[in-house]
Amino acid sequence: TFKTRSIMMRTLVLVAVLLLVGQAVSQRRPDLGRFVDHIECADGSKPDCQRRPPPICTCADGSRPGLKPPCDDGSFPQCPGACPDGSDAVITPHPLTNPPCRQGR
Repeated sequence: TFKTRSIMMRTLVLVAVLLLVGQAVSQRRPDLGRFVDHIECADGSKPDCQRRPPPICTCADGSRPGLKPPCDDGSFPQCPGACPDGSDAVITPHPLTNPPCRQGR
């Protein structure tokens, strides 16, 4: 009947849309543009980053890319007592490999 065909058609369209959305989400890459805007090389240049997970960035000058200092004077903020154990957080250009707080505290 017409009603049955209409329901089947709507179901088919819904399934197709869900499959397309799933495909689009699975192929989505992280937006490295925002990440790269916040890192630089020792000479102040932008690193060359490959857009694949995980991002791999290299510097032409041979330095290791790191976060830009956020303070106007080119330094990182001081955070006395900011760690859970009450110690001072030490912020560096490499927070993933050099965490601001001592581990285990």
